[in-house]
Amino acid sequence: MTEANAALKPETLYGVETGLTGEGSVRWNLGLFYNRVRDPITNVTIGVGPGTFPVAGFIPAGGLRQRRNAGEIKAYGLEGDTSADLSPALTVRAAFSVTHARVDGGSLAPQLTDKRPAQAPALTVTAGARWTPIERLSLDADVRYESKRYEDDLNLRALKAGTSIDLRAGWALSPTSEIYLAADNALNTDLAVAQTADGVTSYAAPRTIFVGFALRR
Repeated sequence: MTEANAALKPETLYGVETGLTGEGSVRWNLGLFYNRVRDPITNVTIGVGPGTFPVAGFIPAGGLRQRRNAGEIKAYGLEGDTSADLSPALTVRAAFSVTHARVDGGSLAPQLTDKRPAQAPALTVTAGARWTPIERLSLDADVRYESKRYEDDLNLRALKAGTSIDLRAGWALSPTSEIYLAADNALNTDLAVAQTADGVTSYAAPRTIFVGFALRR
């Protein structure tokens, strides 16, 4: 259970970033960043049930969290993307983000110091391709990988790394319209997105098929 908190202060982000860009047959961007978030708003564990707490009352096994300002978060990392036309009919693309992030809970939440922020993967990688075998037909495939991350502020409940694949086929009816068939999470992979304190795991949407019409102006 998570309590609200009317005493929250706005969180503030300070950061700097720099990067390089390349143009040509291969297009790419590469950037470095350093960020500090002061007074970050996060769910802070304040008690473990079963037990009775002042505001929430009786809490069963699983614990109680409250929205709080928790010191500051420092994060730095590297991110980039690239794309290239391998032929008039084939384009490939890829991107990545590597982030080292840690919490300094200070005196308000010392138990969070040196913990990783919740729901923050250290590595994200995407890659994809578009193939146009004939003028009207376009075929797209995209893959996304996220490394292990933590569900909770204390880094006790880990969400496994996961990979998903999205597929799409489009048929142009005119220069501004097309019909398409798409499959998100085409391999029907179980991708964990949340987990409760008593071990109940929530997953992203299973394989989802779309048939649609797109109009671009």
